[in-house]
Amino acid sequence: MPRINVDTIVNRNDDGAPELSQGLIIPDSGNVIVESNLNTSGIVTAIHLDTNTMQVGIITSGSFVGDGSNLTGLPIVSAGKAIALKIVLDPLPFRS
Repeated sequence: MPRINVDTIVNRNDDGAPELSQGLIIPDSGNVIVESNLNTSGIVTAIHLDTNTMQVGIITSGSFVGDGSNLTGLPIVSAGKAIALKIVLDPLPFRS
């Protein structure tokens, strides 16, 4: 298999990162290391994000897909508390 061994890849003008117009494939044994901010557009698929070995700040998205059943550390309000809050905070709780 042909190889290219380089230390740095830049764009043609040597003033920025190269554009990967056809995408990028990283094999299962590979890693992506981001030492700054990662700004993306389009679809990003992450099979596993390990917060034990990386520092995660804020993850924002236009939408998230999935049921969220494996999310932990979220401030969840129980059903009983939600009903109690509804009764206490609703100005006319028994009016239809």
